[in-house]
Amino acid sequence: MRSAFLSLLAIVFICSLHSCDRIGDISGKSQVIKDSLVNIFPTWQSAKIIIGDNNTSMSVVIGDATFYKAPDNEKKEKAVELGKMVLRICGKDNFLEKGYMVVTADIHNISASPTDGISVPIDFTALKKQAEK
Repeated sequence: MRSAFLSLLAIVFICSLHSCDRIGDISGKSQVIKDSLVNIFPTWQSAKIIIGDNNTSMSVVIGDATFYKAPDNEKKEKAVELGKMVLRICGKDNFLEKGYMVVTADIHNISASPTDGISVPIDFTALKKQAEK
């Protein structure tokens, strides 16, 4: 009985590893995106990446008290930069269509929707079309 359970567990583990290599699966890229945030947000102190809708949407929640005070146009520019970086990291076969950059002043944020969060949309579909030109 125990060996059957261990065999089943091993099969599930192997299958789960294989499923991580699916084309368009971006969940494995989250850590690379977090590690690369410093290129766009040099003062960030917390980050949370939420992937939803079968890998078609992504929200990046950034805890950065300094950037939180930046003007809205700067936040929009940084959202575009973030979107381009995410697309470079995820590769051309990703399914991303839409997303949000959410900025919070709480540098210890662990919430996916902080109460003081300022949300800026990221149109991945438009950024992909731009990159094709």
